Amino acid sequence: MQIEVKARTFFEVRKGGKREKELMRTHRVISINNVNLPAEPPPFSEEFLHAENLLVLYFDDVDEGPNAMTEEQAKQIVDFVRIIDPRPIIVHCTAGISRSGAVGEVLNWYFNRYLEEDQGDYLMFQVMHRDLVPNAHVRRLLLTELQRDHEKLKAMIQNIRLRREVQKGGNASSQGEEQ
Repeated sequence: MQIEVKARTFFEVRKGGKREKELMRTHRVISINNVNLPAEPPPFSEEFLHAENLLVLYFDDVDEGPNAMTEEQAKQIVDFVRIIDPRPIIVHCTAGISRSGAVGEVLNWYFNRYLEEDQGDYLMFQVMHRDLVPNAHVRRLLLTELQRDHEKLKAMIQNIRLRREVQKGGNASSQGEEQ
């Protein structure tokens, strides 16, 4: 499963244009926004704020307190990635280093190492995201929730694999018809 971590600015420069529409068509997005210092609205056009492939969360880059990530938010992430959808996932926060880094790192390990041995996607993530400094609290909550939800996620991965195989087979047959 392809997973990327981006800074908020990645979406801000695309907001309202063709690149935003294309991105929202081809990816699933986990948007992590600040509650305080400063509070941030999600960096998306109004038409995408309620899209089924966008999960918007609000928590700060802290380990404790009222603005820290909650168990419920970890569950929301797991529920979101459990949806059978072969599109790559982009996770963003303000800097694209700590909160989104923890989410991306855990999802990369879980999907590309633990559930299936997808060395290509796993290593691609590692190479592209060497500078992450994952928030330990976010990492711990997400790993705990994934452990609770393990069997459902295992079945989801099998379904995604089957869909990819069907899509590849369909693309190969349609290419053969064009020739």
